[in-house]
Amino acid sequence: MRKTLAIALISIHLTGTTELGQLMHIPQLLTHFFQHHRINPDINFIDFITMHYAGDDGTTADDDIDNKLPFHNTNNNTVTIIYSPMTCGAIINNIDIRKTKSYNSHLPTEITSAFISQILQPPRVA
Repeated sequence: MRKTLAIALISIHLTGTTELGQLMHIPQLLTHFFQHHRINPDINFIDFITMHYAGDDGTTADDDIDNKLPFHNTNNNTVTIIYSPMTCGAIINNIDIRKTKSYNSHLPTEITSAFISQILQPPRVA
């Protein structure tokens, strides 16, 4: 029971947070291919994929269906953190802020953590 629950939870997580969820759109891909095949019987699956993924299929009437195809419009979720040094001097509330090229640290320089001094040590010769 635990193993089944763990597999189910991992599957739900991977489907929702990765591109693995795009595989759920494969039935839409097949039905859309059969719609195009009904209109033009000479089209094969490779031509259909080439039309929809490498270019334009030539019809704008089914663009809403085209956008629902798997891996057609992927959502990229990224988080970017940028640390930028101050580039110019400014006076704010009578405090002079000068140009600096150093980055701000979350740890005050005058207070060292006991854990940091224990972990970050040079290698010792045996």
